[in-house]
Amino acid sequence: MNILKLSALTLSLLSVPVSAQTVQFDIQNIKHDEGKVYVQLFKGEEDFNNNIPYNATIVKARKGSMTVSFSDIEPGDYAIRYFHDENNNGAMDTNLFGLPVEGFGFSNNAKVNFGPPSYQQAAFKVAQQTVKNNSTVNY
Repeated sequence: MNILKLSALTLSLLSVPVSAQTVQFDIQNIKHDEGKVYVQLFKGEEDFNNNIPYNATIVKARKGSMTVSFSDIEPGDYAIRYFHDENNNGAMDTNLFGLPVEGFGFSNNAKVNFGPPSYQQAAFKVAQQTVKNNSTVNY
């Protein structure tokens, strides 16, 4: 099983229009400051399924909560996935059964059941407003 690198989010749209669309992704319950968090933003189901991110970032992990923002995002349907690379090896580590041993998640807090969630479970809409998401890390 190849789990992708992102997180589950609870989607809430802010009603304040902005000139450029921004996606703010809040990651909660990060267990320590070690390593980095890899976050990928996907535009559309095909790119999500083919692992072709529209935008991506890597940030230093921060215990507790952190916010990752993507600016100048076109309107459309998106999904996010992330993982906490706790040992800084640039990959999501798994156990003998292929299950992640490092923290991860997807937009909309999409659940992992015998593999990563579908695009439809993780998808959210970006319109003419800031999009703010929240996610809790799965360890």
